[in-house]
Amino acid sequence: MADEGKNISTQERGEMHRIDDERNKGVQLEHRDAELYIVMGVFIVALGLPVILGTYFSMQSGNYRPAIVNFICGVVMTGIGIASVLYGWAMKKRLWS
Repeated sequence: MADEGKNISTQERGEMHRIDDERNKGVQLEHRDAELYIVMGVFIVALGLPVILGTYFSMQSGNYRPAIVNFICGVVMTGIGIASVLYGWAMKKRLWS
C-alpha cells in the first residue's frame, strides 16, 4: 500500500513539472516574440528614415510626384516600425508584471 501512495505522488509531481515546463516555454516564446517585434521595428524605422530623407533629393529635380510618393512611403514605413517597437515593448512590460 505504501508503494502505491508513493507512485501516485511521483506521477502527480511529474505532471506538475510537465505543466510548469509548458508554462515556461510559453513565457520564453513570448519574450522571444517581444524581442523580435522590437528588432524588426527598429529595422523598419531604419529603412523608413532614408526614404523620408530621399524626399529632398526628389524635390531637387523639380518633380514633386516622386517626392510625395517618397514622403508617404517613408512615413508609413516609419509608422509601422514605431508601432512594432511599441507593441514589442508593451509585450515585454506585460511579461515583467
